[in-house]
Amino acid sequence: MSVPLFLLAMLAALFTFLSPAAASTWLKTGKQTTRPYGHVEYCTRNVSDCRGRSASSSLPPARTKLLNGVNRAVNRSIKAAADQTAFGRKEYWTAKARSGDCEDFALAKRAKLLRMGFNSSQLLLTMGYSGSEAHTVLVVRTRDGDYVLDNLNNEVVPVQSARMSFRKIQSPHHGGKWLKVTGKTGRAP
Repeated sequence: MSVPLFLLAMLAALFTFLSPAAASTWLKTGKQTTRPYGHVEYCTRNVSDCRGRSASSSLPPARTKLLNGVNRAVNRSIKAAADQTAFGRKEYWTAKARSGDCEDFALAKRAKLLRMGFNSSQLLLTMGYSGSEAHTVLVVRTRDGDYVLDNLNNEVVPVQSARMSFRKIQSPHHGGKWLKVTGKTGRAP
């Protein structure tokens, strides 16, 4: 293979490798759906966190370095444990856990990003399945797409690269309501 053909092949391979991560993708939502029991109980203890909120008219840029730092810090600070072990209850959601399950990791990341100035309408708890296990992550909505902060992965990934099937997401307009995830889209919400 000649040098120009080799370079062209390398550029094509590089473009193919990079293009999915560079494409902006957001979770597409449908109608309102059921609220997770743990979130209902969480909202009784954290009323201000679960009411209507004004969605920002413009989405912020993805600050992946900052998001990766928060994701790693929280993943290191909480010991993974079932709610029954950590709290003596089958289901308990809190942002202030030293040990807990996926919802506790997601809430701690959300709380940390709120303290850093992120808008609550862009920090959305999201539920689905990781393999056959029910799983909750934090999705950060940006103008560059939705990004997933997961306690099972120290790297923040774009939603299209997450190894998860998404089922429901918090409404950006009301912290106490949840919407069905109906797919993924290349159009900003």
